[in-house]
Amino acid sequence: MSIRPGIGTRIVTDIDVTKERISVKDSTVYDVQEPVIILAQTDPPVLKSMLHKEVIVTYLAKGKGDPVRLGFTAELAEFIDYNLNSGRQVKALLVRRTGPEKPYNTRMSYRVSPTGRSNVSMSVLGNKVNIIDISLGGAKFTYSDPLVLRLDDIVKTALEIDGRVHTLEARIVRTWQGHYEGARGDLWFASAEFVNMSKTVEYALSPKIRDIERESLREALQ
Repeated sequence: MSIRPGIGTRIVTDIDVTKERISVKDSTVYDVQEPVIILAQTDPPVLKSMLHKEVIVTYLAKGKGDPVRLGFTAELAEFIDYNLNSGRQVKALLVRRTGPEKPYNTRMSYRVSPTGRSNVSMSVLGNKVNIIDISLGGAKFTYSDPLVLRLDDIVKTALEIDGRVHTLEARIVRTWQGHYEGARGDLWFASAEFVNMSKTVEYALSPKIRDIERESLREALQ
């Protein structure tokens, strides 16, 4: 199923791996005249500062099996007033497609913070690190001597999830000393982006992220 008027979308903006930032906003398709697509303005709204910048438009496509979320890159070309069939005028976003559809997982950048009960731990180059938060796309963690990490290093990483160890590689995208976080000066912080993640690791980590999310929600409600 291709994108069409009436379906719900999630617009992904402001993805920045080094700053660990992602914004996902719900919208609806008003009109499709490829490569131009008209989307409902979101609440809270997409800001004027995003004009002419790249966004990712995602939607659920139904097939023979479970629905699959597809996404494609697009330029936010205009903020417009759009006339609905009812005659009502609404605020809308005009985006211009710049790439083809492909599977997209918004959870790639959705980070959760494990606790001691989460049964997930991480080692980098054989050294245990302390996970601050983690997603399918990467992790932020603390470490100390003898581990030394440099920007753009590709490092061997191990994730232990519910007692099973999974190996993968990660690219170091940022490091900084602990005193910037109000921590000990000999403690270091790092952000890493997972690269070439196998389906085996993804299938193990994805439900764990959902478990941690549910755990956090339960604690917030207590």
